[in-house]
Amino acid sequence: MNYDKIILELMNRIQFMEEQVSLLNEKVSILETDFEVDFDEDDEVGEQDEVTRSEARDMAINIIKEKFPEYIVEKASRKEGSGIKIISPKSGSKKPTFIKFYHSKEHRSRHGQHGWHVVRLDDVIATPIDYCLLSFVDSKGDWNYFLYNQEEIGMYYDDHRPSSSNNILHLYFIVKDGKAKEVRENTVDVTNHLNNWDVLKNM
Repeated sequence: MNYDKIILELMNRIQFMEEQVSLLNEKVSILETDFEVDFDEDDEVGEQDEVTRSEARDMAINIIKEKFPEYIVEKASRKEGSGIKIISPKSGSKKPTFIKFYHSKEHRSRHGQHGWHVVRLDDVIATPIDYCLLSFVDSKGDWNYFLYNQEEIGMYYDDHRPSSSNNILHLYFIVKDGKAKEVRENTVDVTNHLNNWDVLKNM
């Protein structure tokens, strides 16, 4: 019996299994990051659960159409990011404007009632995405939209998440009396981004 050949075969199998385990560990790590949930234990989801992302996106499309009837506004395909696609016939540009769309249920925690959004910057920065639109419906049934262009969302990450290195931006938006704050880590006034549809005028 050729023991050297058997030992070599076993070593090759062990090496292959080690590589497979390493790959599985990487995938688990990615999944844990993608589905990270870090609410406080007393967090609760509000009563607006029935509002789906698709419905919230349709509402946003209708708002943009109403404010800018000259624009062609439609759902972006999955290949285009599954958000919102805008074409301005008068601009002379053939490039559509793409909006990455996020929707949050309302959550209750020590922060109060807030929306919670997770923006993966690799899906936005240095991509064809022009804007991020983040929405949530509060307990009163009021719609709240926050519009950031690509540069602004990157700068917000740099300015308010300096200790983070995973390129994932968690945002807690609170709206009260027409004022908006982002309170995930520090309290930041973001009222100028609340329902700021006028930024789409100069596409």
